[in-house]
Amino acid sequence: MRKMNYLFGALALGLGVLVGTLGVSLLTNSSSPTSFISKLRGQDKIQTVSGTVNDPIQTPPLDPATAGMSESDLHSLSNKDSLMAQQVITDYKQNIGIFFGAWKSTDMASFRLKLAKAYTGDLFEKHARRAEEYLVQGIGLDVSRIVFDQVDVESVSENTATLRVDYRYTARDYNLTDGNAVGEEHEQIVQVRVNLVKQNSRWVITGESTIQ
Repeated sequence: MRKMNYLFGALALGLGVLVGTLGVSLLTNSSSPTSFISKLRGQDKIQTVSGTVNDPIQTPPLDPATAGMSESDLHSLSNKDSLMAQQVITDYKQNIGIFFGAWKSTDMASFRLKLAKAYTGDLFEKHARRAEEYLVQGIGLDVSRIVFDQVDVESVSENTATLRVDYRYTARDYNLTDGNAVGEEHEQIVQVRVNLVKQNSRWVITGESTIQ
């Protein structure tokens, strides 16, 4: 009986070491299920990036081509509407930068404070719930590069706007405890339709739907 107890004890210890080792491996491997990158937008649009990306976060110059607005689109808008559309695009791009910056927050209070500058409503709460799942594990996101391929203004009024957006970003998981990026770099492709509302003098994101 004593030998059986020793045997079970040894097996339990071995299993504990295995589970512990596996847990550490999952936290440091960006392709693991616990990786924030692997679940941010879904596995299907993630590509591993070879080499090191040192470019800073990029916001392309705001012009008709970058904004996805043709010359005829601009002519069809009044001067006031054209300026409003450009402001929506500028604020949207800044909001995306704020969103990714918030993912280096070490606690939820800081995350929510930062995110409130870019998002509102149910979508704000959705992002906060998702963040809590990872931040409590010490996992954030380090984004080294953002490229906006297309930003189309589908509609704009005094207080609401809708954009059709395609952009890419390069990122790694981020160890919040050590303050270091970990794992492989990935390029993520995002294609969304975005709803914004004007709060005070700034446009914030209130809704997003993925375009397949």
